[in-house]
Amino acid sequence: MRRTRIGFLLAAAACLFLTTGALAQTAPTLSGATGLIESPNAETVPVGRFSFALSGNLSALMAGPSLTVPSLPDDPLRYSLGRFGLTVGYGLTPTLEAFLNFGTLAYKANYWSWAGNINGRDRTGGFSTTETDKIGVGLKWVMNPRDPVKVAALFGIAFPTGGGVGEPDSFSTGRTDYNFGFSFNYEWFTLSTTYYINSSYGTPDAYYGTPTVGATVANQWTWRAAANLPLVPKVVNGIFEINRNFFYGGDSNPKAYSEALLGGRVSLGRDTGFTATGALRINIDEWKYGSSPLPLGGVLQIAWITQPAAAPRPVVAAAPREIPATEPVPPPPPPAPAPAPVTAEPAAPPPPKPVTTTTDEVLFDAGKSRLTNIGKAILDGVALRLKNNLSATCTISGWTDPKEKGDRMTLAKARAEAAKDYLVKRHGIDAGRIAVEARGDGDAADATRNRRAVVTVTFP
Repeated sequence: MRRTRIGFLLAAAACLFLTTGALAQTAPTLSGATGLIESPNAETVPVGRFSFALSGNLSALMAGPSLTVPSLPDDPLRYSLGRFGLTVGYGLTPTLEAFLNFGTLAYKANYWSWAGNINGRDRTGGFSTTETDKIGVGLKWVMNPRDPVKVAALFGIAFPTGGGVGEPDSFSTGRTDYNFGFSFNYEWFTLSTTYYINSSYGTPDAYYGTPTVGATVANQWTWRAAANLPLVPKVVNGIFEINRNFFYGGDSNPKAYSEALLGGRVSLGRDTGFTATGALRINIDEWKYGSSPLPLGGVLQIAWITQPAAAPRPVVAAAPREIPATEPVPPPPPPAPAPAPVTAEPAAPPPPKPVTTTTDEVLFDAGKSRLTNIGKAILDGVALRLKNNLSATCTISGWTDPKEKGDRMTLAKARAEAAKDYLVKRHGIDAGRIAVEARGDGDAADATRNRRAVVTVTFP
């Protein structure tokens, strides 16, 4: 167990060293919802695109009191829980995403004089158990995407893949679990809470006539506070999370405990969608029991979010080559007599080519020039039009609301520049095709529409 733990910690430390920083790109959490490491935030997978993540997670945990064995000298029983899994996310709308997670669980404890209860099952001494994790599906809905403090609601269901009466060594209950929660996100800070309703061994499983086989499993309530700080913008971010876990309603409730996660996320190549995340996990409450075993774990993750397809490059056809004639060319016929001169009226000038335009509005939060997910989705469409017509040009005008504080002309220019930077850096549009201007205060009755950048694309 110690070799496995030390190896995992060295790998996590190496990843942490390489990513010394903060939030780089959007990526899924360990559960599959878009966010940091365990804390979902107000970001979502772009509409119609997928996210994939392969991760390994090692936690140091404490069991609840044993229900059948008296207290032993080394109590409480402390064990490690490793999870290796895959998550998949999908953007349903600009504010709604679905996600799925599944994998393998590994429970392990050293041979000490201790006893405890894990998920309703009593264990003593040492043990090592590997089992298939439940399959989890869920939804995340960002309720107010345009407000400074964004709120996301989450709901999940975990379906069993085994456990129950037929697998006495399994820690799974063989029945469905549920969870729901909320996340509050303000720029780099996230506060979230999740309540897990865990199915119990105290009720029979799905087979008729099955007797009660174990204790009632405790429900879990978790609070998380997280910070996501960019060290190298769009490349490296530093991530810090701390959580507090409470247990209710079980026959054997573990003690409340806190964990801290310190790590980072790095973007693996510009506009590829790949990210790597590493973190060190510390069980703060286990330190009082000493360093045998170490109350440490870690997280490693490789993730990818599908990127928009690049527009096809224009194909220039080569001019046909002239083939010399193989037969002699007959002499030209004699010229016809010149016709009598006719006074012709001057030809009318050709009509001017029609010029078409499209106009889009990108809205901003009050006092901010940072693009929202909805604004990015609108600019993705603008970029596609510019890529499909290489002669098209773009003008971006920034506007402000009269009630916004500070230098509003500078804010208007910053909003226009933010939209231009996204088109240039994200989609590779030539900056020479984009003009920006600051228009100042808008006069719309709706203050939200005054805080905008108007993107006009002109097609010759």
